[in-house]
Amino acid sequence: MTSTPTHPLLRPLLLAGTAVLVLALGAAGSRAQEQPAQSIDEAGWQGVLGVRDPVSTAQRYIVLLRPPSLAQQVRAAGGRASEREMQGWAAGSVAQQEQFLARLNATGARVAPEYRYTRVVNGFSARLDPTSAALIDADREVVGIYPVRIAYPAQAAQEGGVLPSAVADLEIAGLDGTGVTVALLDTGVDPSHPYLRRRVLSGVDVINPGSGGVAQPHPTIPGRPERHGTELAGIVAGTEGPDGLHGIAPGASILPIRIGGWQPNSEGGYSVYSRTDQILAGLEAAVDPNGDGDVLDAARIALIGMVEPYAAFADGPLPRAIAGAADLDMLTIVPAGNDGRAGPGYGSIAGPGGAPDAVTVGAADGRLAAPTVRVLVRAGLRVLYEEDVPLGGAPSGTVTADVTIIDRRTAARGIRALFTEGGVSLVAGRTVLLPRVVLSDDTVEEVTSAGALSVIVDGPLPAGAFSLDVPAGVPVVGLASEVVAEMRVLLAAGVPVTVSIGNVQVAQREAGGEIAAFSSRGLVLDGALKPDLAAPGVSVPTSEPGRGNDGEVRFGTISGTSAAAAVTTGVAAILAQGRPQLGARELHGLLVGSAQRADLDPTASGAGLVDLRAAVQQELVASPALVSFSAIAGPVGGVRPLRITNVSTRQLVVSIGNTAIAPKGVELTVDPARVRLRPGRSAVVAVRANTSDLSDEAGAATGELVLRVGDSPEVHVPWTVAVPPQVDLVSRLAIVTTGTRVSDATPAALSFVAGSVVADPDPQVRALELLEVQLWRGGERIGVLAQRRELLPGRYTFGLTGRGPTGDRLRRGAYTIRLVAYPGDGTRRQFDTIEYRVR
Repeated sequence: MTSTPTHPLLRPLLLAGTAVLVLALGAAGSRAQEQPAQSIDEAGWQGVLGVRDPVSTAQRYIVLLRPPSLAQQVRAAGGRASEREMQGWAAGSVAQQEQFLARLNATGARVAPEYRYTRVVNGFSARLDPTSAALIDADREVVGIYPVRIAYPAQAAQEGGVLPSAVADLEIAGLDGTGVTVALLDTGVDPSHPYLRRRVLSGVDVINPGSGGVAQPHPTIPGRPERHGTELAGIVAGTEGPDGLHGIAPGASILPIRIGGWQPNSEGGYSVYSRTDQILAGLEAAVDPNGDGDVLDAARIALIGMVEPYAAFADGPLPRAIAGAADLDMLTIVPAGNDGRAGPGYGSIAGPGGAPDAVTVGAADGRLAAPTVRVLVRAGLRVLYEEDVPLGGAPSGTVTADVTIIDRRTAARGIRALFTEGGVSLVAGRTVLLPRVVLSDDTVEEVTSAGALSVIVDGPLPAGAFSLDVPAGVPVVGLASEVVAEMRVLLAAGVPVTVSIGNVQVAQREAGGEIAAFSSRGLVLDGALKPDLAAPGVSVPTSEPGRGNDGEVRFGTISGTSAAAAVTTGVAAILAQGRPQLGARELHGLLVGSAQRADLDPTASGAGLVDLRAAVQQELVASPALVSFSAIAGPVGGVRPLRITNVSTRQLVVSIGNTAIAPKGVELTVDPARVRLRPGRSAVVAVRANTSDLSDEAGAATGELVLRVGDSPEVHVPWTVAVPPQVDLVSRLAIVTTGTRVSDATPAALSFVAGSVVADPDPQVRALELLEVQLWRGGERIGVLAQRRELLPGRYTFGLTGRGPTGDRLRRGAYTIRLVAYPGDGTRRQFDTIEYRVR
């Protein structure tokens, strides 16, 4: 089979993926263990801004069980249940899990759950050795075992300049979100900040129970608080800020749920991150904050501020949990991710952004002016670089200084490492070169506070700086990696390098905005269109935790898809206040259906820009909010139902038209194309895609259905048909023996590449929903040695111990290992084989 092409930005994703695993296949008593992930080139995993230190999730899994969750039982009861019924169902789920675990442990499995889930899904998370994983996966009560991944704050860059309100045109007189509770699943929040003091409820700490969801300081470095949760809380519900600054829904209440923050990384230090199992625990807490078993105190809206890069699966633990939350009438809003441009099809959307019931939000850049500066880099009389680059800071004049490199280890030790034992600054009066992997608000603030005149980072930055606490006159710019590499070589050889930064130049931009370069875009891994919509996500002013050097309250700005998701959350809170009779999925439909296209690419913006005024006036809700035909090959076509609901108080006649944006040979028809609806009533229409002329070029056919009612605002329903790239989803099989005889102690290593990253020239990511490792002999299948779900592109290694699917020793002779790859987009499975000899 052909080798899989790579893209420079995603090569680490292909080569290391989620982890390099060594598992005993089918060996119930095997001692082979899963190995930790290999180190990867973190630069390939970086978003526009944000440290993604390596973190091991070795042997961490989420196990989903077949008995119904509380959400499923409430749905089966028609959405109505008493407090006593819900508490009984929750208690029953706990008892069922106890029986399941006792039975498993009696068979030799070693399972000690770290988190238990009963409300939005039924399951638990735990560290599982290969033996326990095999036993659990084969159990009749188990839906599946899913890997735990790392999630990072979906933050990009920041820029100074506080404005009277977070974003323009997102206010409605008389509506401010009062009475609506927003669960903020992120780092902790600083409840003492005056901007938030009246809005923050006592919260939940999933990581270290007992803190109440309060932002925590760095365990070893003073002055490094958790920032992200405080920033998002300010965007949603801040009030009485400087110059009239306020959040989108200043009357809403924030329920902080700390699902991320300072936690140990793989290098012996601490990084800000979350994990899949912690996010899932946060959703459980959001629907039942007091943990009493009923969901009468559930938050109305949940905002998840952290994302799993590239992992936009549609049917794993988090998507199922978000669907369960919707069944309990809680709307979940998530960022699209900050990994930027991708190919025309399967792209860079982060998890849980692939969840159909999540409102996935991209970041729009609506600024009318973008600041740049002229940067000159010299080594003696030799000019290494001279270009205009986006400005990260706000210099008061030109700056010229020699370059000093601050390495990753020094930056990780905090501001104390920037001074000698005698208190002399190592960076005062100089330009500091920071590696991108340590780029954060904290590191920039520390080097500038230590006296640096300017800051350079490895790799380009968008126009935007860090926080308003960066000393006035300090510019922050990003340079091309090849320029930085040459600077490093010269400095290592003792050749001085000088950087000059000129005066600020302002480039005017067209009104209407565009999607920010850092904003991730779809399709997602099942071929569906994401994000759902876009919202302002560049240079959004908000609160910062803690106090400045003089004790003053801190404010700053934040950019990223998390900022855009927070803006959308504020809009949703206002809608929930103004239309309290609508459920979570109806709110979802209002947000998407009222968005304005504004000539934006649907694979980057979904339905378009969020529009509060149109949403408030909208009389129809469509479900689903986006119609996906997934991947369709040839003339088969497809049919999808679309439910249209009248949420007004008058009778409506609805006509349904279709606008093709990028048709690629797809024709859509709707039957019936006209419906009459009384107040509160619904009708289901059939949406048919004719793909007989579908282009075979990889990408997506896109368009939108338009629902029209007289003088009422139009309702837009984006649709998509995916055309996947033709690639190998399993390849490069090899078996290497580690001893003269294959055994539990010396297994043979089966290695392969699962999934694919295609350069087109922008990357397209294709992952696997399921991978089966089958054992064959003489043309007959003996059984399945192992199966793994949700595999991102990467090289994986499994251990073959000479045992069969039941754990018995195999007879000597020749066998065949067949790897069967199941993509999640509906296309055909693929397989590859390799011979395997037991001696």
